[in-house]
Amino acid sequence: MWPCVNSGGGHPTVTRFPQNLLKSRKAIENPNIFSPLLATPTFLPLAGDVNQERRDLLPVRRSIILPGMLPRVEIRSRDCPAFRTGMAIARAILVLAGILVFAWPERGWSLDRAQATELCRAYLVRGDKSERQQIVKQLAEYQGPIQPIVDRLAAGSYAKVEPGYHPEEHFSTPDLRKKHSSDLLYFVVPKEYRPDRPTGLIVFLHGGGKTTSPRAPQATLRFPDRNASSHASGDMFAATGMITVGPSSPNKPSYHRWCLEEADDYLTDVILECKRRFNIDTNRVFLLGHSMGGFGAYHHALRQPDRFAAVVVNSGSWNMAYWPALRGTPLCIVNGLHDAHQDTGDGKGHRWHYTDVQYGRLTDQILARRQLDHVYLEHDGGHGFSFGRKYVFEYFRSARDLRRDPFFDHVGLASPAGFREAYCYPVQHNRWLSLNEAVKGSLEYDELIEHYSIEHGMRNFASWRLEYRQGKHRGALLDAVNRHDNTIVVSTRNVARFTVWLHPRMVDVSRPVTIMVDGKIGFQGRITPSLVTMLESYERRYDWGLVYPMKVVVDLR
Repeated sequence: MWPCVNSGGGHPTVTRFPQNLLKSRKAIENPNIFSPLLATPTFLPLAGDVNQERRDLLPVRRSIILPGMLPRVEIRSRDCPAFRTGMAIARAILVLAGILVFAWPERGWSLDRAQATELCRAYLVRGDKSERQQIVKQLAEYQGPIQPIVDRLAAGSYAKVEPGYHPEEHFSTPDLRKKHSSDLLYFVVPKEYRPDRPTGLIVFLHGGGKTTSPRAPQATLRFPDRNASSHASGDMFAATGMITVGPSSPNKPSYHRWCLEEADDYLTDVILECKRRFNIDTNRVFLLGHSMGGFGAYHHALRQPDRFAAVVVNSGSWNMAYWPALRGTPLCIVNGLHDAHQDTGDGKGHRWHYTDVQYGRLTDQILARRQLDHVYLEHDGGHGFSFGRKYVFEYFRSARDLRRDPFFDHVGLASPAGFREAYCYPVQHNRWLSLNEAVKGSLEYDELIEHYSIEHGMRNFASWRLEYRQGKHRGALLDAVNRHDNTIVVSTRNVARFTVWLHPRMVDVSRPVTIMVDGKIGFQGRITPSLVTMLESYERRYDWGLVYPMKVVVDLR
């Protein structure tokens, strides 16, 4: 039976015809010959002029064209005026379908941006490996630019939010709410915020200790009033023009809650939650930590500096670090001259040297010697946030135009990493480097070591001093430089396998790329951007600002 056009008015009605009109068994077995999509519009080229709006395309219903099925169209009367046109169109469909089936049986239908975007979304929500593999095959057909796809995937719609202080909120999306059912989030929304305009984000890590309440962020983030504590700084956070989120710390009995192993993923979820609620500029995310949160700020600056445009530490300290891993992420350190003090009967009490001013001073010297981007601000006050906040917000004012650089040309990665040896865990990623496998060996880390005497069973306050030294600990190192001549130079220590992720803003994709590893050529050749590689890079950090559509895996074994 010949396929015909329905002349009942409007656009042609398209249905399906029987499988037996297909002559190629291979075509029947290969669903990619027709539509690679799951539930998106599919178009078939036409020679006729049926659709005046899209002369070259006939829309097929929003469903899969199953293997072995082609469009079938019917005519109700052979006497209709459109009969001849319909017959010509039908013949054109069959001719073009025949070309697909017999001339190019191994080739899938190319994807447009909308189709590729929907396939990327399907890939990200699929947990089954076989389903992902099917999508990977379909995504390979996309030949267009990748950045517009990234922009579409990163885009969202956001509700209007009243400016001001929003306390005791819960994670709003089902997946995150399930993971963090008892955790609280505190928000400060500036008057300038608009849902249609990206804004920066400050992630505030509160202080405290083993028994600190999950409501601890309110002391700092609420707006000042006669009932608020002296630390209340909501007005100053709002004046930055950025959204501020104060999450409750991981609910574990520890003085170092922000440095626990699960804190990495927790911060990831906090940032994801903010990006779902607000229009957040992914390259304008700042980390601020005070006291126990200052431990955490140092900790995450060493472990995942690529997440942040800058890290600000107020009244914090550390004991072990590989500081070159910080490259590309500015660090601001704020310390008070009287952070530590003895009880002299003046009502100020006693505070040990947990976050003594010497930590800030020595860190300043170390970073200056290593020529790492940082600012050290010292005031004559004590430990509380109220003493240092003036300097914290001065830094934020100076950083109004500061943005994260995902393509920074000198990147380092040391593993394990953390603010203290007992809190050092493996690190796998930093910007465009990934450590896939390490071997046994040692690495030199910077250390700050406390010394004090014990008298009458108690620590002697006046005898305390802080010593800087370098010590060897188990570890592996990657250090990479982009020379901007299509050459990446990598130095390694105790590394078996690693990945270099690349972006067209880093190399010229029309020319071969060379990766030098420890003075030898580790790779040389052309690399083609890929949607699948882009998605793989996204899943490292779940951050659309840290995506790279090309990669080279180097095996040193």
